Amino acid sequence: MPSELQRVAQELLNALDEIPRVVSYLHDRASKYREAAAWVGGLSSNPNARMAAMQLDEAAGRCEEAAHYLSMAPPRARGWVEQMVSGVRTAEPAADSTARRPDGAGGSAQPAEGRRGDEQAEPEAKRSGKPADAGDEARPEDGPVGRDREQFRPRASEILNRLPVRGRRDKTRGAWVDADGQEHDLISGVDEYSTDADRFMNENNIQIAPGDITLGSHVEVKFAMFMRERGLTDEIITINNWPCPGPYGCDENLLRFLPEGARLTVFGPAGFKRTYPRQDEDT
Repeated sequence: MPSELQRVAQELLNALDEIPRVVSYLHDRASKYREAAAWVGGLSSNPNARMAAMQLDEAAGRCEEAAHYLSMAPPRARGWVEQMVSGVRTAEPAADSTARRPDGAGGSAQPAEGRRGDEQAEPEAKRSGKPADAGDEARPEDGPVGRDREQFRPRASEILNRLPVRGRRDKTRGAWVDADGQEHDLISGVDEYSTDADRFMNENNIQIAPGDITLGSHVEVKFAMFMRERGLTDEIITINNWPCPGPYGCDENLLRFLPEGARLTVFGPAGFKRTYPRQDEDT
């Protein structure tokens, strides 16, 4: 018979499993507020319209801030449960415990504006010296070999524990583990790969969100360009952020940057895991 403390701890775990859904909802709200702010602000130069746009933008920022702090709760609370109560399962949330974010959701892994600090960064990996583009001859012709994403989840959790918690204006950071098990640091920002991505976007008419500097500075997009350059077909990266949702974001457009037939899995905070092109079982 479980003790009262164990029952409370189990209820806490149940509540923690719902946090990814709430975080997803907050990012969704933030994206809609920012879209509304851009629309209202572009209607006229009327001071009232400008004020309304500023208030909507502030509401988006508050949603992002709430999502940021809420996403910090699971590892801390689970650690408390593990220390205080024996016999209570404290594993990471299952892959299906995170709600699938609706199309058009956004935030700062999120919305475009949330990544305006993503410039002037170092390249993620050493280049081969050849630019990548839509016709890159390094594009793989065969499909991905296949890697077990769920077996990688503990490694992703360990990487996330070492990564800094991302603030609203911080750069997105992460790591790629190559076929030999070696880690390579990732960071968002402007560099050679983002330049390749910008050119690729122009050539393929990929639009960016109003107010964004460039989608090409995002870690996921730059890594997709790296995959093109190296002929990689099946990779996994872990980042301290969520792929930005919405019609202009990484979540909708990342598959357009990937080599033909390739796939990329992204692990993120609060149990997030998604494979691109999108898979039905992903969160």
